[in-house]
Amino acid sequence: MKRPSFIFLMILSLLLATGCPPEPEEGLPPVITLEGGNIRQVELGESLTLSPGFENLTPSASIRWVSDGNVLALGQTFTFTPERVGVFYVTVEASTEFGTAFLEIRIEVWKADPIPPTPPDTIPTPPAERLHCVFEQTEYHVSEGRAIRLLPLDLDSTKHYTFTWSLDGTTLQEGEQALYRFEARSQGRFRIGFRMSDGELSADTTLTVIVCPPEGTYRRPADAASSPRVAKVHSFLPAPGQYVNENYTAHTMEEACAYALNRLGNGDYVSLGGFGGAIVVGFDHSIANDGDYNFAVKNSVYSNYSEPGIVWVMQDENGDGLPNDTWYELKGAEYGLDCTVQDYAVTYYRPDAPASKVQWTDNRGGSGKIDYLAAYHRQDYYYPLWVQEDSYTLRGTRLEARNYDQSGTGTYWINPDYDWGYADNFSPVDMIPERATGLTAGCNHFRISDAVTYDGKPANLQYIDFVKVQTGLNAKSGWLGELSTEVMDVIDFNLVK
Repeated sequence: MKRPSFIFLMILSLLLATGCPPEPEEGLPPVITLEGGNIRQVELGESLTLSPGFENLTPSASIRWVSDGNVLALGQTFTFTPERVGVFYVTVEASTEFGTAFLEIRIEVWKADPIPPTPPDTIPTPPAERLHCVFEQTEYHVSEGRAIRLLPLDLDSTKHYTFTWSLDGTTLQEGEQALYRFEARSQGRFRIGFRMSDGELSADTTLTVIVCPPEGTYRRPADAASSPRVAKVHSFLPAPGQYVNENYTAHTMEEACAYALNRLGNGDYVSLGGFGGAIVVGFDHSIANDGDYNFAVKNSVYSNYSEPGIVWVMQDENGDGLPNDTWYELKGAEYGLDCTVQDYAVTYYRPDAPASKVQWTDNRGGSGKIDYLAAYHRQDYYYPLWVQEDSYTLRGTRLEARNYDQSGTGTYWINPDYDWGYADNFSPVDMIPERATGLTAGCNHFRISDAVTYDGKPANLQYIDFVKVQTGLNAKSGWLGELSTEVMDVIDFNLVK
């Protein structure tokens, strides 16, 4: 990666000092981001100022704030002053000659109830129990003509629920089936109501589904200037592990992504930690599906020490350049087997003190810990420093762990290889030398044609824009510690084969 010239840096600093940003690259649509997510809370009587980040604005750009068809304000900031308790939706729109970007913000207005005095010698009544309802996200993007699943996660298997899905007050589906299949028949923004009840308690949620233009609308074909290597790391969130925070310090996601991109650019590995740890990368073009192997994930794996990673792919369905659309899993040799668990989730908890184990629980009643290996990795914490919360949950597909102690004394551990379809895996199928070039030697090779929908059917993607690699095992090998997928590069194989 070339360093910018001194003259360029001087010009850029002068532009920033005078408040004049450089012109955006020709033809890019606007991008809107809101740090911390698109859900906000404010107490009645208080005001909430919203200041999103905007990219690719041109001199003729227009920005407006809209709610229920009414324009509330113009400009890059908006102050919301609620008049009543409730849930409100405000959309900020940024338009240029190259396109329009939308960001819907959910504002929850609440009012603190006065606390009545407690009568002497009595115990206050505890608050009423509420149902726990978790979704992967609150906003979904999908191309016209496709279908996605809407599904509450981590339900209590000991209870009986009734699920109701609705649109604009009209019931779409009601009964014992939790999953709702949303058919993206026409473009637009749809607010899907959801209610779950166990007969005594209930929980309500509103999800937003944005149906985007058909596949191909935002495709970016490769040309002579396209690079086969990663252009950007969009997200780097490992699970806790012995290599996390070692020889680097990152306190924000942006710093973590910069660290990972630098490592990949230098041909060094990035460790994803225990189960669910992931890296999301993008390219300067769309990777085409020609029916054969299309991209490769480089690693330093060797036989009998595989640490397989699940690979996911995504199209930029809404054209905003961000991986916020629909992920499709690439089917590998273990897909669909009884021993393979989909929608598996692990929650990791921040240690109370340095040099401590990291505790975890999963959504199947399991628990355990990531061991602290003081003899080998002595950084204070294996819990990512850029995760501000005291716990975080990672979700994905879990493969069956097959590692074992061959010595019988705990000194020689074996991690058997899996057949095909996983990163950091010594595969006899997708690592064979005949499929590799100099750039992809030591790589697992992948076909976009292996992408499947949530129900295991072929996704039939013509191309992809983003790749996610995620540790697929929840296991450890004695003194060697947790099994963790490592990634050294992701390469567009179409450009080098």
